[in-house]
Amino acid sequence: RYDSGYVQLKVAIDSNYIGEPLVIRCEHRNPGVGDNYTTDMAINDTLVHEIDVLHWLINDDYKSVQVAFPKKTKRAAAHLQDPQLITLETNSGIIITAEVFVNCKYGYDIQCQVVGETGIANLPEPSSVVLRSEAKKSTEILLDWKYRFIDFYDTELQDWINSTLKGEVNGPTAWDGYVAAVTSDACLEAKKSG
Repeated sequence: RYDSGYVQLKVAIDSNYIGEPLVIRCEHRNPGVGDNYTTDMAINDTLVHEIDVLHWLINDDYKSVQVAFPKKTKRAAAHLQDPQLITLETNSGIIITAEVFVNCKYGYDIQCQVVGETGIANLPEPSSVVLRSEAKKSTEILLDWKYRFIDFYDTELQDWINSTLKGEVNGPTAWDGYVAAVTSDACLEAKKSG
């Protein structure tokens, strides 16, 4: 919610630049995780960020979830199903597909595309120098979440401090936390039931 890219995406949606959202595609990829990372953590520790930010982004509650396990990467530990595909449907009918792939090896990559009735809005990429060399055009892909989001965690904390000093309450609410927790639990149940 405090990441400048997601703020820009929300402005595009709220300003009706792309019409009503119809479909959202998300990818949450990590270069790798430790052996202590479990299949459930892909939901509770990774997807939960998308669950929360998308609920805020489109201001719509979730109605149903499905979880699917595609072919497992050989780079995942024996006890970890990786990647995972999650489909969420909102009350208004928006379909969200989210891929969690925590052993992709190539980098830390967060993507979000909102398909609307009259256009498409993409989450901006982190700023990077565009290199042209050896017959290739390339940009850097980050390797750690801290390089992408640490400044925005500081922004969130500062907003909380400033609001508290003014006697105000801003930012995510207990309800937002509840929605994220219930939706995560539903995803964990869907892993068993479909």
